[in-house]
Amino acid sequence: MKGTGMSSPETEMRSMPAWVSWSRKGIRLLPRGRYPLMNWLCRRRVEPFNAPLGVTRGRLRFACDLRDGIAREACFMGYYEPQETALVRALLRPCETFVDVGANWGYYTMLAADLVGVRGRVVAFEPHPALFSLLEKNIAANGLSWVTPLRVAIADREGEMNLAGFDEHGENSGVSRLTSEPVASLPNYRVATRRLEPLLDEQGIGAVDLLKMDIEGGEGLVLPTLGEGFARGRFRHVLLELHPSALGEQGIEPRELIKKILSYGYRAWRLDHSAAAFRRAAYKLPNSPREFLAPLDPQSPLDDWPHVLFAAPGVALSW
Repeated sequence: MKGTGMSSPETEMRSMPAWVSWSRKGIRLLPRGRYPLMNWLCRRRVEPFNAPLGVTRGRLRFACDLRDGIAREACFMGYYEPQETALVRALLRPCETFVDVGANWGYYTMLAADLVGVRGRVVAFEPHPALFSLLEKNIAANGLSWVTPLRVAIADREGEMNLAGFDEHGENSGVSRLTSEPVASLPNYRVATRRLEPLLDEQGIGAVDLLKMDIEGGEGLVLPTLGEGFARGRFRHVLLELHPSALGEQGIEPRELIKKILSYGYRAWRLDHSAAAFRRAAYKLPNSPREFLAPLDPQSPLDDWPHVLFAAPGVALSW
């Protein structure tokens, strides 16, 4: 798709280039320097290709564009965001339900689909037109009939809002965000918005085993609308990425959002994203989330990239 840095879903995917296949095997053996070497190798221009999603043990494949940092890591390392990946793998079981708010091209959607299986259910929300096209393509290419992709932005209203897209010349496709007005320096799209709970009702979904939300400050709009669901424990687990700077622009204190969820009886843990913890997880996926989870003190300062796990009242963690 011209100008997006993303491949068009109509484009037939090439096979993985031989140099990528050899390099990814070698990189995964290195005791250090994996990420710098990966990024150095990916300076060359490579047309998008079909790649195995390593975290599913190659059972699923995805349209890989090495210009995108998420796809690059999934290709060369076999996974993206190692702590979050390990947590999703520990939480989801066959026949369960996963809701992906901010699905991008579908890394977590595909991981969850592999974990819950054909008797499970996955619903993925992605409003960005190019990313949604890739999401649809990845779902269709793998025959994931139990996954429902919806091109809609989850917000606090039924209607439309502006979506400020990602920098078309950058490497991070995961920073699109809802704004009240178009942002001059970025591509902008008018996108449909819906409230999450009524939309889940329409999809015939009751309890959600894991809700993952990564929407670049949009959590400040969405979380206050979920009171009814939190009150009855509809969301058994919630994996939330908070965006303090984006929330600050809205006049929202991130810790107040956390306290509100805790007021419904949920318990919370923070994911350790220190440099040391990330390196340990990145070079060897953790065997248990206990390796990087710690109880969250809602009074403690948050880091720049806080990820928080919540569990509903009465839900026991399975590790």
